Amino acid sequence: MYNLNFNKMNSNVLNHGKKIVAVVFLMAAVGINAQAPVPPKGPNPGMEKPKPGPLREMTTLSGTVSKMSANDDFVYDGFYLNGSGGPVLVKFPPHLGSQITSVVRQGGQISVKGFEEVAPNGEKTFRMKSATANGKTVEETPPAVPPTPPQETSATGSGTITELQKNKEGHTVGIFVDDTLLKMPPHVFEKLGTSLVKGAKISFTGVKKPENSGEVAERKFNIVRAGTISIDGKEYSL
Repeated sequence: MYNLNFNKMNSNVLNHGKKIVAVVFLMAAVGINAQAPVPPKGPNPGMEKPKPGPLREMTTLSGTVSKMSANDDFVYDGFYLNGSGGPVLVKFPPHLGSQITSVVRQGGQISVKGFEEVAPNGEKTFRMKSATANGKTVEETPPAVPPTPPQETSATGSGTITELQKNKEGHTVGIFVDDTLLKMPPHVFEKLGTSLVKGAKISFTGVKKPENSGEVAERKFNIVRAGTISIDGKEYSL
């Protein structure tokens, strides 16, 4: 009564099974591709190009040198130029000090190429890129790499505070202990300001500032970056 075609049935079952297997493999492949991370495009980590600095227009100032200027370590890093627009503080890297002082003379004529900057305290300065005086030109160049890096020298001492060093804003940035200029972070002066006064006795340990190539000091001091200090019978780690 019934005409069963077993070959056809087996073929249909086999084809249906193949379709199921194909669908399963396809879904698995889609899942794997969805989970696989996409490699980032662009340069490899650590190979990024450095960000360019701000674009500054270069100008030239001419005038006479009125006096040199030094930083908080008494190292020359600028000079005042009197030009047609009034006095301007010209800044240069401290490692160029020996070159600048060899061509710059108080009252002498000078021509400076560079750009204007505004210091953190709001003072306008002129960043030197090159300076010409007495027929000689000093170009801004990176500091020379010494054959051997300067070695840190430990320092210890004690004595009487003879003077406080103030910056242009009137903040204490160092203390003079006899012939040593002791430098400490600003928060130390804020917390111990009532103890760090002229005439107080103090002892300290720290690291002596090395003499860097090319720098010229306005005044010679034994400059020490304090690591510990003892004052009023108490010792502090900085």
